[in-house]
Amino acid sequence: MKRCILSIVLLFSAFTLNAEVLTLDSCIESARQKNCTIQSALLDVQIAQQVKKQVFTKFFPQVSLNAFGFYAINPLVSIYIPGLMQTPEGEEALKELFDELKVDNPDLSEYFEMLKWGVSAGASAVQPIFMGGRIINGNKLAKIGIEAAEKQVEVSERDILQEVEDTYWLVAGLYEKRATVEQVNQLLDTIQNTAELAFNNGLVTQNDILKVQLKRNEIATKSVQLENGIVLASKLLCQLTGIPYSGELELQPFPQTDSVETYVLMDTFYVSGRPEADLLEMNIRAEQLKKKLTIGETLPQIGVGVQGGYSNFFEKDRWNGMALAFVRIPITQWWETSHKIKEHNLRIEKAKLMQNDLMGKMMLQNEQAYRQLNEAIRLVTEHESALQMAQENYRISLMNYQAGISTMSELLEAHALLLQAQNAYTDARISYRAAQRKFNDINK
Repeated sequence: MKRCILSIVLLFSAFTLNAEVLTLDSCIESARQKNCTIQSALLDVQIAQQVKKQVFTKFFPQVSLNAFGFYAINPLVSIYIPGLMQTPEGEEALKELFDELKVDNPDLSEYFEMLKWGVSAGASAVQPIFMGGRIINGNKLAKIGIEAAEKQVEVSERDILQEVEDTYWLVAGLYEKRATVEQVNQLLDTIQNTAELAFNNGLVTQNDILKVQLKRNEIATKSVQLENGIVLASKLLCQLTGIPYSGELELQPFPQTDSVETYVLMDTFYVSGRPEADLLEMNIRAEQLKKKLTIGETLPQIGVGVQGGYSNFFEKDRWNGMALAFVRIPITQWWETSHKIKEHNLRIEKAKLMQNDLMGKMMLQNEQAYRQLNEAIRLVTEHESALQMAQENYRISLMNYQAGISTMSELLEAHALLLQAQNAYTDARISYRAAQRKFNDINK
């Protein structure tokens, strides 16, 4: 039995040693390749490229083929000519007509019938010369669509990678809190041993031992909540990065300290370099091009082409061809188009209004990111000092309790302050990393 248990332990240890250690860089790279939102944005770029290629084909001739055939139960043409067969001249003329049309076994009666069957086929090619500028402007609009899709990839990738980093440090921070809980349990072991020794010597009552046990129960409850948080945060990290979730993740150890940077408040936060600003500008350009497309519907349309075909309706092959040109001038659409143009003018005005509003909001967002970063830096420094004070306070309280000059309640209170300070310091460092990433991303 002992050998079996030992084998299982060794197998688990070997698996753990061979397990891949996730780093922040590896998670970010995996998210770039597997995250659904990023991949969807990349597909949108490919879709926009195909739209651009579709519109580009409008520059070239439009070629089409057609074919037609029929077979009628009764001839399509049946003309009654009374007295046609009553004279030799009429009968002879009718025979000559049927011979010319190559009609087999004609019905020499007073009915002239034809077109019982027939086939035709043809091809045409039409080259647009001027379509009111719609082809050129349509290509420009499709190009803007590609640029907008590429900018959206930047926005999606930035937001997702920021969420990946936040989640990564959240998981790492929870692991750090788990290590803190383990240290707390070790401290409680020391406190319990001291209390039991004092109780055996008659220095304290049973209440001190009971207080330690209650504290253990409280820590056990928090430990369960902590483990649940680790599982959920780990699954979220795997979902964002596309990494399969297989239980406990192995991350690089959380840094013991953070070297915080100092950021100087800028007089003005510029947002012209952000992809969102480019998207707003593209939105205005797109609306302007849509207006030009609408205007193009009222302009003359000019094109040239060729057409050729084959037909056989009278049992005789016929080939023909022609060159053609067309000019189309819309008349009744002008009234409707005038209202469409006014609609586009309003949309352009609305897009510019939204641009001014969102640019102002982005400037406030940049300043907010700066102030949150500096607040996070201040909190890291303050909580680090508070943790050092809590550690020293606990050390003195433990010495005083062992010397019999303080109570168990005071010692446990110092212990609770130490746990609180440690967790607050970990949370402050996580917040600092998230704030730093956000500030750097939107102020590149």
